[in-house]
Amino acid sequence: MGDQEASKNPRTLTRDELYKQVWQTPMSRLAAEYGITGNGLAKICDRLNVPYPPRGYWAKKAAGKKVVTYRLPEATENTPPNVTISPTPPAPKEPELPAEVQEAVETARSSASEIRLPERLTRPHEIIARWLAEREHRKQEARRERDPWRRKHLDPGELTQSDRRQHLILDAVFKNLEKQGARVKQGERQELLVELQGEKIEIQLREKQKQIRRPPTAEEKKSWIYRDRAFVQELQPSGYLVFTIKTYLPAGLRQEWLESERKRLEDLLPDIITTIIAAGPLLVEQRRQRDEAERQRRIAEQQRYEEQQRRKRDNNRWRRFIDIAKDWRELELARAFLAAVKQAEIDREKEIGGRKLGEWLSWAEERISTTDPINAGAETIFNSVASVNEWTYRD
Repeated sequence: MGDQEASKNPRTLTRDELYKQVWQTPMSRLAAEYGITGNGLAKICDRLNVPYPPRGYWAKKAAGKKVVTYRLPEATENTPPNVTISPTPPAPKEPELPAEVQEAVETARSSASEIRLPERLTRPHEIIARWLAEREHRKQEARRERDPWRRKHLDPGELTQSDRRQHLILDAVFKNLEKQGARVKQGERQELLVELQGEKIEIQLREKQKQIRRPPTAEEKKSWIYRDRAFVQELQPSGYLVFTIKTYLPAGLRQEWLESERKRLEDLLPDIITTIIAAGPLLVEQRRQRDEAERQRRIAEQQRYEEQQRRKRDNNRWRRFIDIAKDWRELELARAFLAAVKQAEIDREKEIGGRKLGEWLSWAEERISTTDPINAGAETIFNSVASVNEWTYRD
């Protein structure tokens, strides 16, 4: 069995075996043999309390420098004696896009590849124009405000370089998407929505924040919150923009683009626009499948309900049949009892309760005859059974 084939199968190691291996083979290479990451192998070692070489160990050893090998500590009660290492399954391949979607994607990519951002925003998209107008309105209100505190909170300040870049990028994205038949608007929460083939795709452009530590200012040290702190953590703009598609996309489509020193967001616009255009028909198909699944669920639920009602109705009808049988059995008991009464010495002329005893015997015979279901016939019996439904018995 080759190394590649062996790495596909789980392997069980004792602590001693794992300890020997991590000090004989670099972690990254050993992890690859097991089909996992170096970080994953390090976590396994930590779980079994197995020390492994620190960073730079193998480079020093190769250079002939002195290195230290840590001994394997004794296992505690909570330390597992062994571990089974299973290879990490490969990431699923992204499904191929349908032909019509691929065609729309290629068209969008061709159009987006020609995007060139101007240095200044001259004729902004209506959404951005509205943002700028609202900002100017707030600035005018701030100028008219006499209260310094209210003026400070009303004034939005001047646009930063990041603000201007975001406006330029969004303006290009909005206009290019609308050339492809999409519509861009703001939702009730002021979120940005791209409407495409009846589907809404929420997008967001923001500046990535970074967390920094700084010494507290003299003013902050006066407050009990920061009095005993050596530093203050706060978020500051990083200077890098992040474009996010917040709506879940099918087919493993990319949903976030973060620029770096090597790749500016302006260069990523073709991929962003192409992804949004591709998402439209895929979301339509996803909705169709969801609606079809819901339709099938409702059909199945209706069938289950109807089957439940059918069983209930059938059980109720059987209950009626048993009730009729019980009545017939009681009549048979009454008939036998009446026959026994007739065999006794009877004075048929004796009056009891306003009737002669002979009349009472006739009365009992008539009641038995008229209430006997057998005398009524099978048709009458099963007409009674058939009249029963699922609601006849409430208990």
